[in-house]
Order: sequence, then structure tokens, then C-alpha cells
Amino acid sequence: MLHEDPGSGLRRVAPPSIPGKGQIRLASVGATCIQSPVDLSSFDPASLKILDRLDDLERLLRETAASSSSAASNPSPTDIKHEPNHPRYSNNEDRLSQASNVLHSPEMGRRMSSNSHSRPKEIATIAEDGGPEIGSILPLRVDRILQWPLFNEHGQNEPLCRLPPDAISTPSAAPSALAGLVDMESHRLYRLLDNFFIYIHCKNPILDEASTRRLVGNAFLNGIDWSPASCLAMIICALGSIATPFGDSHEAKPGSQAYQDSQVFFHAAQKRIGILLMSSDIVGAQCLFLSGVYMMMVFQPIYAWRFFSQALAACQHFPFLTRAQHMSGDSEFSPDSMEMGRQDTQEQAVYWSAWKSERELRNELSLPDFDIVHSGSTLYPPFFPAPPVPPADSPEGPDSETQRARGAWLFYLAEISLRRLTSRLCSEVTKLRQQTPSNSRFLKLLGDMITEYEGQAREWSDNLPAELSIQTPVAEDGISRSVLRGRMINLYEMFYWPFVMAGLSAAASGIAVSDSVSRFAYTGLEMHVHQVHVNEPGFFHRHHGCMFMIRACTRSALVLVAAAKSGMSMPANWQQPVYNVAGMLAYWEDEDRDLVHWRTTLENEVASILGR
Repeated sequence: MLHEDPGSGLRRVAPPSIPGKGQIRLASVGATCIQSPVDLSSFDPASLKILDRLDDLERLLRETAASSSSAASNPSPTDIKHEPNHPRYSNNEDRLSQASNVLHSPEMGRRMSSNSHSRPKEIATIAEDGGPEIGSILPLRVDRILQWPLFNEHGQNEPLCRLPPDAISTPSAAPSALAGLVDMESHRLYRLLDNFFIYIHCKNPILDEASTRRLVGNAFLNGIDWSPASCLAMIICALGSIATPFGDSHEAKPGSQAYQDSQVFFHAAQKRIGILLMSSDIVGAQCLFLSGVYMMMVFQPIYAWRFFSQALAACQHFPFLTRAQHMSGDSEFSPDSMEMGRQDTQEQAVYWSAWKSERELRNELSLPDFDIVHSGSTLYPPFFPAPPVPPADSPEGPDSETQRARGAWLFYLAEISLRRLTSRLCSEVTKLRQQTPSNSRFLKLLGDMITEYEGQAREWSDNLPAELSIQTPVAEDGISRSVLRGRMINLYEMFYWPFVMAGLSAAASGIAVSDSVSRFAYTGLEMHVHQVHVNEPGFFHRHHGCMFMIRACTRSALVLVAAAKSGMSMPANWQQPVYNVAGMLAYWEDEDRDLVHWRTTLENEVASILGR
């Protein structure tokens, strides 16, 4: 259900209730087992994992016994079918969703679909209903798409698992280089601070600008020491060194002076960051999160995820989380009953930023989750972070810092609200699939729901404030509009993904599909063309989400190539977006070795198609 979020102009999504857990009866061995609620807080993680697996085994035995009983009483061949997306293959994501007082996350559906090629039973299809097969329900990662037979005819794809390279080497002459940078003139320091707050902080407003500028200035004035303030100052300067206006980031490529300076600053920060792990100060969480942002900007996602995870761990003692956990036990608790004071603003912001960054990155990298039994309601708080109280306007109007803070928080809340909408709709699509084994029936029901889904997406878009409106031309986008527009297209891509997959399957096997499936599949291909188009202004811009943009556009290009290779009806001029993506990959491939393989695959496949 959607609710107004006072003061933000956005919509809020109320979290679902948590189903209770009743008695469990195990009938397959002729015995009755009654389980009562038990406090698991004293159990070690290994024991909890064993209990978790036993629960899965128990449920499987119950279901097997029930299906056997049903088959014995009415043994009909038409009743014997594979069940897609069986709960035992869900990697316990359903348990996580029920254990936390939150929206269902898209990771559950994505993980189920992303493993489709290595574990076919997860997406077992129903041939008896005459409908086309559906390879996956939600968009796949690029590495999974490259496993499709269309792209792997000779079995030459790169391995999925490998150790990450060292994140960052020690810069040559680091001590002397740092000394030179620390002694820089004040105007250079101000430029780095401006770059940080204008181009980095605008997407994750976890700091107070005025106080942070004073902190960094004092650190340089008094001398860089081993304090948390010096660590934060070094990280801010590292990010400010490679932050650029929206558009091409040529001046911050590896080998440039800006890039080298950023590495010197970052290396100095990492010498100090270990000390912060033993501190309860919020600065520690801020430093860890911003270190993750830096790792994302230099294409080191594994190490970025480590920093985001540590930042999230450092937030767990924050008072607002303790209050949320205490209040969530009240049957009359509602998100609106949480009183969030001004002192909570920065704590909420760094927690939210760390949470969403860790979840999104872990899903993209297919990394294992941690202890899901104790994920708890505070993992994903049901409220929005509270924006800071703006100062009273002066007669001359708000100053630049106030305007930047307002713009940053508008974007922040808009992105969170879109993330929640996406999570809920992904959950609904996945649940529909679990409840609808027939492919034809599933596609029919999903097609009936698309109008409503698109309406909810438009409602979110219509509620955006004027500063973030995506009703404007793509060419006028700044970084905030570009990110929101790209995430919006990702949502539309999800709506039509099953139809595109059904179209690919039908084309490969020579099966005819209904007019509605064909129409939705074509619209899905148009969305992939649009995905590339809306992201083109940011193709060569270095930022926190650059890696996700690259992967989303590469996925779209690969799907377009696969559709053309399969003989599907294609949007006009579909080749140009593919060429544009290949050019983008060539620009970044010296920083991410996966991109070389992706680019050559796209170029070779398009050449093969056009050369027929």
C-alpha cells in the first residue's frame, strides 16, 4: 500500500505484515512434532544454519508426503508436472522476507532466476500447457546471459569465479606525495571540497556540509594525524580528486594527475581506517562507506562490498535502530509512530546508504548472504530517513549549501522510494510465478497486471519534485536525473522480461506465441533500446553507480543481439545501441577486465548477424 511521505512529495510503501509461525507436524514418518517458539539468540551461527537446513528438509518431507498421498488417491498422468520455483530452491530468501518487517527484496527473485543455467530445476517449465518456455522471471546478470547457448556455442566463456585483484597498490613515493598534497594551497583544497559536495555527496548525503568543511579545513590546518577526522578528510579529498561534472571524465582516467592524487589520499586514509573499527563514533561508519564509494568509482566492486558491509556493521549500535527494534515489538507499531529527531539524520543516512549499497552490490556479484535467521526488523527500517531541518531562509534566499542539501535529500528519498516500489513489484512477479506453474497462464496473468504496474511507476514519476522530474529531455539530465531515469527503465525492463524470454524460447524452438505475448516481447525489446538511450549521457562519467549502469546497458545490448540472432521482430535501428554499448565498454575496459570479453562478444555477434 502506498502512503504519502510528508514533506518529501514522494510516496511511501508500507511494509507487509509478518506471518506467524504455528505448529509444525511431520507426518511422513508417522510421528507428530510440535515446535514451540524458541529463543535462538544463544545459538552460534553454525547451529542456526543446521536448524535452518532441518526446517527445509522437514518442509520438503511434508510436501513429498502430501503429493504422494494425492497421487495415490488419484493417479492421473496429467497431474504429474514439474513445479517451477519450488520453495526448496529459493535459498531461504522467503524466510528472510518473513523474518524481517520489510518489503520483499528483489534479490530473492533475481537469485532464483540468476542460477537458472546452473540449476535448471529452479525454473523447470511446463511443456504440457503448450506455452513457450520461460528461462528466467527477472532480469539476469551479464555473466549468466553469456552462458546462453546463443553466446556459448564453442564453450569459450570465461569462468564465473575468480579471485579479485588487489584493490589498490601503494603509490610510489607515497609519503612525500602526501606531504606535497597536504601542503597544497587553500584554493586547491576548496576545489576538492566543492567537487566532493557537488558531484559525490549529492547522491548520498551522509554528511553535514558546513561542519564537514570545517573538519577538513582544521585537519589540514593543524596537520594530518591519526584521528578519525584526518581519515575522513583524506577520503573526501580522494573522492574530490576524481569527481567530475556529469559527462565525460577523461581528466580522471588512470594515469592522470587527478587519479594519482586520489590514490595517494586514499592510501593515506586506509592507513588510518583500521583504528576506526574500534570506535563507536559515526565518523567510522562514514569513512567506511565513503571508502566503498571510492572503490566503486575505481571499479573494485568486491572491495567496495567489503567496505559497505563494514559500514553497515558499524551502524548497528546507532540509537535510532535500537528504538526501531524496540518499537517493532509493539503490536500497534507503525512507521509513522517513529519520532526521528534532527540528531538521527546523519545516522539514518549512512545506515541507509550502506544498506542499499551492500544489498545491491551483493546481488550483482552473487555473493553469499550472512546469518539470515537474525536479520531482524532493523535490517531494513520501515521508515524513510529523516531529512535535516533546513535553516530559516535569509532575506537573500537560501545559500548554496542549503540548496545542495535540499537537492541531495530530494534525490535520496526519491531513489529509496523507487527502490521500495521495485522491490515490491519484483516480489509480486516472483510470487505470481510460484503460484502459477503453467507458462501460458503466468504470461496471461502478468500481461493483465502490466497496465497497473506501469501506472504505479508513472505515479512515482509524477510525484517527483520539479528539480528531479524525468519528463524533461534526456540531453538535459544531470547525474541525479540520469540515475533515476535509468532505475525507472530497469523497472520497466523487469515488467517485460518474462515475455522477452518467452519470445526467445519460442523463436529458438519454432513455437508460435499469442499476439499479446508477441506484443509484450516487442515492447520489452524497445525498453532495452531505451535503456541504452537514456544512459548514453553518462556513458563516460565516473561515479558510484557507473558499474551498474555499464552492466544494465550491456545486458540490454546482449538481449537485443540474442533476439536478432533468434529471428524475433526487432525495433528499428536496434544495431546502433549495441555499437554504442561496445564503445562504452572499450572506454572502461582498461579498468575492468570483464569488459574486454563483453565488448568482443557484442562486436562479433553483430558482425555475424549482419554478415549473413
